[in-house]
Amino acid sequence: MSKENILNKIRRNKPSLKEILGINENNFCEKINLAEAFTKNSEAAGGKVIFASGMSEAVSIVKSLLKDFEHAISLADKFDFGTIALDEEISAKALEKLEAAVLTGQFGVAENGAVWITDYGLPHRIIPFITQHLYLILNEKEIVENMHEAYDRLSLNDFGYGVFISGPSKTADIEQSLVIGAQGPLSMTVILFRE
Repeated sequence: MSKENILNKIRRNKPSLKEILGINENNFCEKINLAEAFTKNSEAAGGKVIFASGMSEAVSIVKSLLKDFEHAISLADKFDFGTIALDEEISAKALEKLEAAVLTGQFGVAENGAVWITDYGLPHRIIPFITQHLYLILNEKEIVENMHEAYDRLSLNDFGYGVFISGPSKTADIEQSLVIGAQGPLSMTVILFRE
């Protein structure tokens, strides 16, 4: 059978085109408790969520979490403490001893427990991945239900770099054994505060 005969048979038996349905968010299930769903999915990804009644309590929680670390940085708004001063000149080599980093999350995603962070106030993109313990400060009002809503919030002209992070780094491709912290932090904790 020739190539042309095969192609003609395919053309004759091709199914009719069907309209692809768009996504209508009104068709989704009833609204969920976003903070609860975010917490559940963040913990399923290996992360931890700590609730704070406000920003001052969030600051106290972070201070208590960082007190045992010798090499820690805090780049979150209103969290002006830490043991390492960062500037544009610091090398990645100087960050290799980084034990804890505190960053601000722009928003969270309830369906997967991910937090969106950008390079705003972040002098080095490596920080969320080279630190041993990552702490993200997130306003509970800034949680969206799903990735559709998350992508709607993104304006790619507002930043040079951004990433969704959900839970600590993990891999299971080495002898089919789960390894935590292989390519990033050993732990990720989200401090979720209310205003």
